[in-house]
Amino acid sequence: MIKQVLLVSALAVVAYIVLLPVPEGIENPWTLKMITLVMKVMFFIGNSVPSTMEKLDERFRPGMREKGPNVPYTDTEFDGVLVRVFDDQKTGEISTKRPAIVFYHGGGWRLGHIDMQHGLLSEYARTLGVVIVSVEYRLAPKHIFPAAIDDCTTATVAFLRRLEEFNVDPARVAVMGDSAGGNLAAAVAQRMTFDPKYEGLPKLKLQVLIYPALQAFDFQLPSSQQNGDYSTLVLDRLTTVEFWAIYLNNKPHLKTAISQNKHTTRQAKMSPKIQKCLSHDYIPAEFKQSGYTAPPAVDGDQELYEELRPVLMNPDFAPLMREDLQGLPEAYILTAQFDVIRDDGIIYAKRLEEAGVKVTWKNYKNGFHGMFGQQDSPLNSPSGIVADEDFMKFIRENL
Repeated sequence: MIKQVLLVSALAVVAYIVLLPVPEGIENPWTLKMITLVMKVMFFIGNSVPSTMEKLDERFRPGMREKGPNVPYTDTEFDGVLVRVFDDQKTGEISTKRPAIVFYHGGGWRLGHIDMQHGLLSEYARTLGVVIVSVEYRLAPKHIFPAAIDDCTTATVAFLRRLEEFNVDPARVAVMGDSAGGNLAAAVAQRMTFDPKYEGLPKLKLQVLIYPALQAFDFQLPSSQQNGDYSTLVLDRLTTVEFWAIYLNNKPHLKTAISQNKHTTRQAKMSPKIQKCLSHDYIPAEFKQSGYTAPPAVDGDQELYEELRPVLMNPDFAPLMREDLQGLPEAYILTAQFDVIRDDGIIYAKRLEEAGVKVTWKNYKNGFHGMFGQQDSPLNSPSGIVADEDFMKFIRENL
């Protein structure tokens, strides 16, 4: 009887994977199906039995630290925030001052840690000759906004005050992050540029935003409509909204209303500020040719909007909501065609260019969310390999 149950269960899983639709032209479709299924199970465990997820995470973290080249690193604290500093310079080695990257990991402000990208960052430290600071910021739901951005800012400021200690050139420091980490990198760059309290610190040279999540106001952008309902993608619309809702105020039950744009009002959607910051007109026509319909300006939930507005419109939470972007550091922005949040990065790239900021924007037509830096994982893909090479070439030439 048990064998029969196991067989039926296995067949059901196989059928589920086979029947799941994927976008036509996407790379690694079968791997994505498998990874997505595993991730959904992990999310379910994390939501239902958090302690079990924490134990599994702790079990696998040591193995993550063994990936990549054996680059010396130090775990320390910068003003109370845990960081990992990768420094491949040999003791006593005479060299010119080096560039540095402050890195913030992805994971929807809810998942991840400094071990997650250990192999990738150690590879960059060695290959690119940069000092890398990886920040272990506090996570939701235990620590909601602004805990993550405050930790990232604190660690970055502390590092900028200690550059001499690490033999880092103050004119060659970048911030970088993927997904939620891209949000944090953009927000830190804005704080460092516009907040008067940081005027005496070295200016950031670059902001590197890898498929960044930059706003939670509009979930009917072309990329949301085209990619949001594919449950086989690493990130679908409901999962994206759930991450935002938990980060905002730990109210995941709002995800359905928010995903349908019911958390905003007709007046807000048509306001000059939103038209300036988040207009669909910033999206090139080639990204609207199929699977997109301009959303009607329907009424939303006024009470819900008023509840969320103070954070929803805050650039620390949603960097796209800052109206004036002039003076920000040069940007490198990566987007992927089959990514539900692709258009956040596209709009930001266009608006930065409009504000006179130098931008290098790379969109990978067969790529997906999570493809970057996956050379040693099942998610490795042709676009991911090219994206990694493009990034390293850019850093060599511009940092």
